Amino acid sequence: MVEEQKFIVEEYGGVDPFSSEDVRSVVSHLAGGTYEPAGSNVFIASCSEDFIKKLAFLKRYSIYYGSYEKLEDIQSASLPDGKFYVRIIDPEGCHGSMDEAEAGNLLKGQGRVSFSNPDFVVYLYHTGMWHLGIHLHHMISESSSNRRAPMRPYFTPVSMDPKYASFLVNLGYFKPGSNLLDPFCGSAGILIEAALKGYRVTGFDIVNEMVVGSRVNLKFYGIKDYDIKRQDFLSYDPDVRIDGIVTDFPYGRSSKLKYEISKLYKDSAEKMAQILDSGSRVCMVTDREDNLDYFLDDFLVDVVLKQRIHRSLTRHFVRLI
Repeated sequence: MVEEQKFIVEEYGGVDPFSSEDVRSVVSHLAGGTYEPAGSNVFIASCSEDFIKKLAFLKRYSIYYGSYEKLEDIQSASLPDGKFYVRIIDPEGCHGSMDEAEAGNLLKGQGRVSFSNPDFVVYLYHTGMWHLGIHLHHMISESSSNRRAPMRPYFTPVSMDPKYASFLVNLGYFKPGSNLLDPFCGSAGILIEAALKGYRVTGFDIVNEMVVGSRVNLKFYGIKDYDIKRQDFLSYDPDVRIDGIVTDFPYGRSSKLKYEISKLYKDSAEKMAQILDSGSRVCMVTDREDNLDYFLDDFLVDVVLKQRIHRSLTRHFVRLI
């Protein structure tokens, strides 16, 4: 059994309510842990570290050492031996470097403060309370920017940002090792994120160029466990078990579809219900919320989150159960 720990989790700003649902899906549903909001994009989460690393919008995380009403109260914190320095994260901008120096003194930093060669860094989040943690990881060093569409060997302009593709996978809180299907995989942006989380991935597209491009992209990121083929999803007769579906419906590539959009949604809903076991989930993106009406006979719409892309496009991130 993986050991559970308590962390201060900071997600990127400007993405709520996506960040809240990201933490809920991963920490609560997938990891079976607990969490509580501790401020804007800041959460106190209890689960194993492996699950924290799966968060789509993760910026940094720290081992949790306690919450305090006043800055001076942090002097009761019991830090490990070693040299350190303090960084304050204050969304309201009320506290700065002078307070960091004071915090260092309160934490018995005399003779222990080192900016050039610290043993650890203390992060203090001021969000009403003071939340203290020892920094573990800053995700900027492992940014998903190298997986953005222009960085792939093959890409299309409509490909989703990797963070949101990762979120779409998290939204389903699929069991580790599940086989996930993207029936409209395009250049495999969603499947790349799913595979990097340890899922087995299957992808279909009716355009041969997309199929070839998807395979190239998956290989480029070192992914080996995949099945990508030219396949019309509506005529698919499953020969392997599908544990969940993650997909961005092809509103941006509708000119290459064999079907009218209404038929695509109606028949896709029926096909998804046919190939998925009871209890499996569909995580999808659509450009119109009324497209969900086609799924109501077979699924319950559990979550809908909206991301405005530009004046004529709003993406709706949906979990169907």
